[in-house]
Amino acid sequence: MSRLSAMIDAEALHFIEPDYSALVNNGEPGVLIREASPEKNGARILLDTEGNPLLFAVKNAGEWYATGWLFRDPSAEELELFGNADGTFYEEERGEIESAFREEFSSRIAKTVTAVGEDLTEHRIEMIRSLLAEKFGTNLSGTTCIDACCGSGIGSSVMRSFGAKPLAYDNDEELLALGFSCGRLKTDEAVCIDGRIASAYMPDADYGVGIMFGQMYSYTKEIWQPIVEELAGITKKTLITVATEEEAHWVQEWAAGVGRDLKISENPRDPIYDRWVCFG
Repeated sequence: MSRLSAMIDAEALHFIEPDYSALVNNGEPGVLIREASPEKNGARILLDTEGNPLLFAVKNAGEWYATGWLFRDPSAEELELFGNADGTFYEEERGEIESAFREEFSSRIAKTVTAVGEDLTEHRIEMIRSLLAEKFGTNLSGTTCIDACCGSGIGSSVMRSFGAKPLAYDNDEELLALGFSCGRLKTDEAVCIDGRIASAYMPDADYGVGIMFGQMYSYTKEIWQPIVEELAGITKKTLITVATEEEAHWVQEWAAGVGRDLKISENPRDPIYDRWVCFG
């Protein structure tokens, strides 16, 4: 039984959405779940403590089928289905529900995706730890940090050690699987999404890190620009590292487009991966 299924006292949940990124879909999940014929008392809605509905599940032929309302409103037809089935409401803290959703989908990656080989050395991790400590300090308890394009989780691991709550994302399941297997990432903190639309999934946060963004070329700028804009747009203090000075100026320009002033500096710790730092 997963944490989400336990919250509504149900057996295993079969989600209409195939992955976490599909939770923003406003069409197909709602249509599909309405095709169910729930048993009597076989419908459940999970609310947060402010009464917002975040999860809908129906029991059909002995199995529980679910859809998420984290990022979309319930349809009138879904609510009608709940009423016709004489459904039951459950309630949990929103933060716990959001965490359980991340865990629901990322646990699948951790269990089924083969991780790539280790991509970090302890020396590299310590260089990043030194850089982040210099820029952010080490007493970050009670704050949230977005770890964009997190890879196997170097940024999350370091910021967690400073007391921050990481929320990480990447679009590479094999790198995420490595992060889960080695403990730098946690399944209730990281998800597989497209960083170009991160703000559709991620809340505003105190801090944001993008470790080793790039490599950026003239023909990939249209990919990296929205990734930078999204991270800069949802974080109060942002640090992005790149390999070249040219990339740093691109990052600075893109961040300025969303009202963020990131200063460029050279990082003497690492002459290769994180040589240039954009921070502000």
